[in-house]
Amino acid sequence: MEDQLTNARHQINDVDRQITSLLEKRFKAVQAVNEYKQQHQLPVLDQHREEQVLAKVADHVTDSATVLYIQNIFKEIMHQSRAFQDAQRKEG
Repeated sequence: MEDQLTNARHQINDVDRQITSLLEKRFKAVQAVNEYKQQHQLPVLDQHREEQVLAKVADHVTDSATVLYIQNIFKEIMHQSRAFQDAQRKEG
């Protein structure tokens, strides 16, 4: 029983490392997007784009029981991306 729990937690730790690496890559792309938006005087929030992202996320999820939860995670990722862009604009 303990081995099963330990193994599951090791899997979670491995996935968390992958997620962290991917989020860092995502934020580098967000930084590039923000630079473009600033150069073209565009707002941080693009509601249409966020709706597209959530729709694509739903399309990629294979377990329908998790769609809402994964979309909620992406909503938070986008919220933090906007906060990051706002902070960049204040620093610049």
